[in-house]
Amino acid sequence: MSLFKVWRATRPTSSGWARLLAWSLAGGALLAVRARHQQERHDRLTRLLGREGFEQSLGRSRRSGILALVAVNRLKLLNVQQGWKAGDQLLREVARALSAALPPGSLLARWSGDEFLAFVPESEFQVVDRALSRLQGRLPSAFAGQPAFVFGLATLHSPEGFRHALNEVDHEVYLDKGTGEVSAQTLGEERGLFEFALRLAQLEDPEVIIRRGLPMARELLHFEAAAYYRVEGHDITAYSLDYDPAVPLPQEGIKLPIHISGLAERALREHCTVISVDAPNDPEATGIWTLMKVQSAMVAPVEISGQPLGLLWMGQLTGHKALPVRAQHVLELAALRLAHALELREKTQALRRTLEGGLLGLGVALEARDLESYGHTQRVVDASVRLGRALGLDPLALDELRQGASLHDIGKLSIPDRILLKPGQLDPDEWRIMQGHAAAGASIAAHIPQLSPGALDVIRSHHERWDGTGYPSRLAGEEIPLLARIFAVCDVYDALTSERPYKAAWTPEEARAEIAAQAGRQFDPRVVRAFLEANEPVPTAWDDQG
Repeated sequence: MSLFKVWRATRPTSSGWARLLAWSLAGGALLAVRARHQQERHDRLTRLLGREGFEQSLGRSRRSGILALVAVNRLKLLNVQQGWKAGDQLLREVARALSAALPPGSLLARWSGDEFLAFVPESEFQVVDRALSRLQGRLPSAFAGQPAFVFGLATLHSPEGFRHALNEVDHEVYLDKGTGEVSAQTLGEERGLFEFALRLAQLEDPEVIIRRGLPMARELLHFEAAAYYRVEGHDITAYSLDYDPAVPLPQEGIKLPIHISGLAERALREHCTVISVDAPNDPEATGIWTLMKVQSAMVAPVEISGQPLGLLWMGQLTGHKALPVRAQHVLELAALRLAHALELREKTQALRRTLEGGLLGLGVALEARDLESYGHTQRVVDASVRLGRALGLDPLALDELRQGASLHDIGKLSIPDRILLKPGQLDPDEWRIMQGHAAAGASIAAHIPQLSPGALDVIRSHHERWDGTGYPSRLAGEEIPLLARIFAVCDVYDALTSERPYKAAWTPEEARAEIAAQAGRQFDPRVVRAFLEANEPVPTAWDDQG
């Protein structure tokens, strides 16, 4: 059979031609999509990875290493002066040089118009720093006296920390762009200062700032000793001390108190950091310096609105030490952060005292309307906080308990006087209305700004019973919020030991026996046990009368 006959026998039908054309078009479209995707993953000018390709490859690596951001120096100025071709040529040269200088297996991408981003897996900071510093000195620059590029480095432990590390290297490059010759020492110091500031900003509690920030600052600046002293009148008291264990620390410097004198006095008087490079021969280096036998030292005041709170001190004991401005900046940064945290805590405590004073005043007013015995609110607040401490509550929970105890009966504002002040026994309808005060109280209190959820739990649930027969929600056991369970014991105990229009006051012994009998029925057995085992007797109306 001839080839023509074979073709005629096997040629596609009209419908076959349509399918063949469709397949061809689909295949072409798929190739186009793949090509476009490949272009998105790679930079056309340098043939390096683009942003998307870099992040995808980094996500797959799951390894730790060093992230490096490299910025071509003054690329925009080069484009203006010599044209875009010169700028593109420089970018290609830097890309080729980086590819050759970085260890095999590194990821390298063109990150933005004038920046390259590299990830060197399983490497050390010094190795990458050394490689890029050598390349920086070797690569020709378009501007005399300027490096071809500047760079920043950060340790990347996992892909999840990529954005944080990128912010670090971006900050370093920002500090060095266009500033001329880059000193590896200067770059390292700036990197350390930025990391210190970043870590310090994440600390909020003053004690934590002192405990963690003091060693951080001392190690960053390579001092042998550092301390925070609190100002107490004309003296200072050592609050926290951190030092190199290899350096003998004079015990005289730890004795309390130390009289404020010399440079410490000047630091407080002039509200600034003072230094002494040669303390033994400095007539002003007395007080702390003499006691600690330092050779070089600096001290910064910690103050709020010009009022001194303390001093941050750093010293070198075994030899003299240069104290550049950058070292002073580190100490001042720590002093400012500590002062801010102390001021914030002081304001928070003042607001809390104001809130608690207002809540207690409102609670006292409520007790007067309800004809409660005088002092009931203050007593149950004190007893509840004491019992909460015995049960190991943290300070935040104790604050919530204190607030809730102050307003526990605020819902009685919604109860008509004819029911609230009725001298005799309530009928079933009146009792249902009276029981509604707990839920009503929570609704009213929810409109008080800054009132905590735990306080609302106390107001709503302090009439619930451990056996599930209480109100308003018939909660049982540990369904009842712990703060409400604690308060319920103290509230009932005070009610039992107080005289009311409808009953005489029970003795403390009788009331304690009743509390014990209700363990597992009305009250949480664990709370009852803590109440009965308390070292201090719970105050009662009997004490007020005495």
